[in-house]
Amino acid sequence: MNKKRVAINMTAQLMAFAVSMILGFVLVPVIEAMIPNAYGFTDIANRFVSAAQIVVSALNTMASRFITIRIHRNEKEEAGQYFSSVFFANVIMAAVFMIPALFVIVYLGRIFQIPAGASLPDIQMLFFFIFLNFTISIITSVFSVACYSKDRLELSSVSTILGEVVRLTVLAVCYICFRPYLFYVGCASVASTVVQAAANMIFTRKLLPEMKLKIRDFRWKKVGELVSLGAWNSVTRLGQLLLDGLNTSIANIMISAAAMTTVSISNQVPTVISNLMGTIAGVFNPQMTIAYAREDKNQLLDIIASADRIMIFIISIPIAFMTVFGKSFFALWVPTQDADAVYILAMLNVGTLFVSASIQVLYHVFLITKRVKLNSVVIVLSGALTVATVFVLLKTTNLGMYAIVGASTVYGVLRNLIFTPLYAAKCLKVKWHTFYGDIVLGLVSIGVICLVALPFELLVDINSWVRLFAVGIAAGILALLVNFFVVLRKTERQMVLEMVKKKIARRQDT
Repeated sequence: MNKKRVAINMTAQLMAFAVSMILGFVLVPVIEAMIPNAYGFTDIANRFVSAAQIVVSALNTMASRFITIRIHRNEKEEAGQYFSSVFFANVIMAAVFMIPALFVIVYLGRIFQIPAGASLPDIQMLFFFIFLNFTISIITSVFSVACYSKDRLELSSVSTILGEVVRLTVLAVCYICFRPYLFYVGCASVASTVVQAAANMIFTRKLLPEMKLKIRDFRWKKVGELVSLGAWNSVTRLGQLLLDGLNTSIANIMISAAAMTTVSISNQVPTVISNLMGTIAGVFNPQMTIAYAREDKNQLLDIIASADRIMIFIISIPIAFMTVFGKSFFALWVPTQDADAVYILAMLNVGTLFVSASIQVLYHVFLITKRVKLNSVVIVLSGALTVATVFVLLKTTNLGMYAIVGASTVYGVLRNLIFTPLYAAKCLKVKWHTFYGDIVLGLVSIGVICLVALPFELLVDINSWVRLFAVGIAAGILALLVNFFVVLRKTERQMVLEMVKKKIARRQDT
C-alpha cells in the first residue's frame, strides 16, 4: 500500500468533506427558520434523483473499474472505447430522464402535502433545478474517472472544494440580497456541479491526455457489458432506496409535512457520518482496484485491513459523540424542533452505522471481484421488508415517525452482521470470521469513547455553542488518544505520526 498517497488523498478528501459538512449544517437551520416545514422537500427531490440513479448506476458504477483496469493493463484503446461509450450513453439517459422529471414537477401539488406558508411554484422550481443538477452530473460523470484511475483523489477534492465555495457564494448572495426562496438551494447545486465538472475535465486532460471523446469509439457492446454487470448495482441502489430513501416521502404522505421535516432534519447528522464513511472508503478504492488488476491478493488484503482500522479510528468518534451529545446538539441547532424526538430519530438512523462503520470498505470488494449479484439481492430484499414493515407498523401501532426510521435500522444491522462480512470473506477466499474482529473492534472503540465523553455531558450544562465546542474539543482529544492505542496497529500509527510531523515541519518552515 502506498502510504504517502493514502495520506495525501485522505487529507484532501477530508478537507473537501469538511467544507461540504459545514455548509450543510449552516444551511438547514437558516432555511428552516425562513421557510418553516419546507426543507424536507429538498430531501424528497434528492430521493427522486436517487431513484433515477438506480437506472444510471447500471452503467456508471462499473465505469471506473473497467477503465482503471484497462489503463493499468496498458489496454488504452479499449479504455478509450469504454470512456466514449459511457459519456454518450449518459447523454441519452439524461434526455430520457427529463420526461418523467417534468411530469413530477407539473403535478407536484397533487403528489405531496404542501405546508401552509410554502409556495408551490417555489417548490416546483426547487425540483426543476435539482433535476437539472442531476442531468449535468451524470453527463459529466465520466470525467471523474481520471483522478480515480491515477489514484489522484486529492485533485477531485480540489474540484469539490471549489464547487462548495461556489455553492456557498450563490446561497449567501441569494438569501442576503433577495427574498428567501427554497429553490436557491437547487440553483446553488447547479452552479457547484458545473464548476466541479469543468475542473474534472481539466484534470482528465492532464492525467489522461489519451482519453478523447470520439463518437466513432462508441460501442453498444461496451455499454451492454457495463450494464449487464452494473444492473446488479442498480438493484443494490433500489434496495438502499427502499431501506431509508423513502422515509421523508412516507412521513409526508402518511403523517404530515411537519413530520417530514422532522424526519429529514434527524437524518442530517447520520447522513454526514455515512458520507464521511464513504469518503474515507473511497480513498482506498483506487488502490484496491489497482491491486486486484495486478492480481496481488496479499496487498489487497493489507489495504482492506488498514482501511478498516483507519475507518474505525475516525468514524467511531462522531458516532459516539452523536450518542452522548446528540440531544444537546439538536437543542442548539434546531431550537424550533422537539430535541428529544429529533435525537431519538437520529439515533435510530445511526444504528446501522455502529456495525457498518468498521466494514464499509468491503462493499468495494463485491464490485472489483464482480460478485455484486447476491449482495444486490440481499439489499433489495431487506429494503422490501423494510417498506412492508413500516406500513404494517403505521397501521397497527402509534409509533409514527419512529416506525419509519427504526425499521430500516433493524434490517440494516442484521444484514451487516450476518451477510456482508461472510460474503466478502467468500469472495476473497479467506476464513469466514476474518472481518468479524473489525466489527468487534469498532463496537469496543465506540463504547470506550462513549464512556470517555459521558462525564462531560453529565457534569457540564451544555446550553451554548461555546460550551458544546469546548467539551467536544476536550472529549475529542481524549477520544483520539484512546483510538490511537486501541484501534491502530503499528503501521497505521506510523502513518498518522508521519502526517502530523509533516504538518508541523511545514509550519516551522513558514
